[in-house]
Amino acid sequence: MGNVPRFILGLTMAVLLPNFVVSFSTKTKIDTSTDQSALQALKAHVVSDPQKILETNWPITTSVCNWSYLLIFLTCFSLALPPQIGNLSFLASLNLMNNSFHGSLPIQLANLHRLRFIELGENYFYEEIPSWFDSFPKLQYLSLSANKFTGQIPSDMFERLPKLQSLNLGMNNLSGKIPIDLLKCKELQSINLESNRLEGILPKEIGNLTMLRILHLDNNRIQGVIPFDFPNLLNLEQLNISCNRFRGFIPSTISNLTRLTNLDISANFLSGEIPSDMFERLSKLQVLDLASSWIHTSIPMSLFKCKELQIMNLAVCGFGGILPKEIGNLTMLRSLDLSFNEIEGVIPHQIGHLLKLEHLSISSNGLKGLFPSISNL
Repeated sequence: MGNVPRFILGLTMAVLLPNFVVSFSTKTKIDTSTDQSALQALKAHVVSDPQKILETNWPITTSVCNWSYLLIFLTCFSLALPPQIGNLSFLASLNLMNNSFHGSLPIQLANLHRLRFIELGENYFYEEIPSWFDSFPKLQYLSLSANKFTGQIPSDMFERLPKLQSLNLGMNNLSGKIPIDLLKCKELQSINLESNRLEGILPKEIGNLTMLRILHLDNNRIQGVIPFDFPNLLNLEQLNISCNRFRGFIPSTISNLTRLTNLDISANFLSGEIPSDMFERLSKLQVLDLASSWIHTSIPMSLFKCKELQIMNLAVCGFGGILPKEIGNLTMLRSLDLSFNEIEGVIPHQIGHLLKLEHLSISSNGLKGLFPSISNL
């Protein structure tokens, strides 16, 4: 194989074995010939020495029921996904992440009605996302991230995915609006649509997803105000809507998200004052990024109650007033950026309590006086 890079393709059939165990215990015979021939055809399509792989991973003398995990070493670039994969009737988990598959997705995939897990990220699939993804009524996890999909997210794709818990369509070239039907998947816990070209508003129906823990919409073109229905998202842990076109005030209802660990609303067109009590109940916050928000207020004192903060970026926010001595309470801080604000007065010596600090930027302010010693900086 020379210097040709070797990629790994994993097809994990996690639920294949339990299905057959039940069948054996009830002495019901199942015809697995279709699965076996499909696996052999798939293997022959993607490897240069299929017999060698067959002997080591798929023994001819062993039932297909025992082929619970497939490991194939790809020996060339830019393979199309073979249509034979649609014959794997018992497949429950499909993971083709980080290979060199390209082209459009074969419609034969729609035959795999038992799929619960689909991971196709970091390939070169293109064209539009096919609407036949609604063929998987048991689907819980879907990732098509870091491909080259274009067009709109199919609006009717989610009508038959009632069990969907995680959706990742980030880092593609998707356009159009966030489909309302997506927000009807009540079991969703994670949504990642980052780095696309999505536009329109963030629908208020986002508040219906009471089980949502992760929401990443950063690097799109979403506009309008931030919805005020955050009180319903009490399980939210990560909220990233940075680098969009949101306008208006930062809603005070963010303070109800008491499980938040990451909050990034930077690089929008937000203005107005931060609610003084916004951080009173955000004790678990570890990452806070408000950069490039024209807030024009002093740093709220409630912020210094977030004792678990590790990264805080308040650059280019128009903050005025002094830098409170309570900054020394944030002893977990590793990165602090207060640059390009209107903060005045002396640098409080309590900043020397930040022994874990690795990055500090306080440039372009009105600060003066001696710089406190920070031994580990």
